[in-house]
Amino acid sequence: MDGELRVCPACGQPPGAGVFCDACGRNLSQVEQLPTRAEWERTSSAGASDSLAERCAAATAAFLAAMRAAGDPGAAKAQLRGGSGLRRRPRAWVLRDVERKNDDPLHYDYEPGLVLTTEGRFHLLESEVRGWGQARFPQYVDTAAADPIEMPVDARLIDELAAVLRANDVTPG
Repeated sequence: MDGELRVCPACGQPPGAGVFCDACGRNLSQVEQLPTRAEWERTSSAGASDSLAERCAAATAAFLAAMRAAGDPGAAKAQLRGGSGLRRRPRAWVLRDVERKNDDPLHYDYEPGLVLTTEGRFHLLESEVRGWGQARFPQYVDTAAADPIEMPVDARLIDELAAVLRANDVTPG
């Protein structure tokens, strides 16, 4: 990201054209001048060590509030891996797709994806190769892990939440 680009003081992302930041939903009407990305990076690294965690938590809370207000558009029933199958399937958004590093099923390597349920729980999105010995082999089936994980403290989480909001035409606020 360009160091001279003006960004939201809360999340460090380009705020968009409106009064509210497109990425985190913060009201920017009281901000006199937005910091540049370089200024924001200096102040955020000099601040508290958990500032990224706070920004991720704020972006997640703003995302959930905006989606609930809009009726949870784009949330689909999540297939959970493991368990009895009698468990209620939660509704969730895919924030990060599974990233396959190699399409060769004999050397199957991938980075798990990430889903966020409408209740606000994060789950890993895992992948499995199915169809061994069948004509339609390989089939890659992605399912959410049954157990929730802690919120990932990762700068790309903020971008992924904003992308899902944009994809569903929802404005935080």
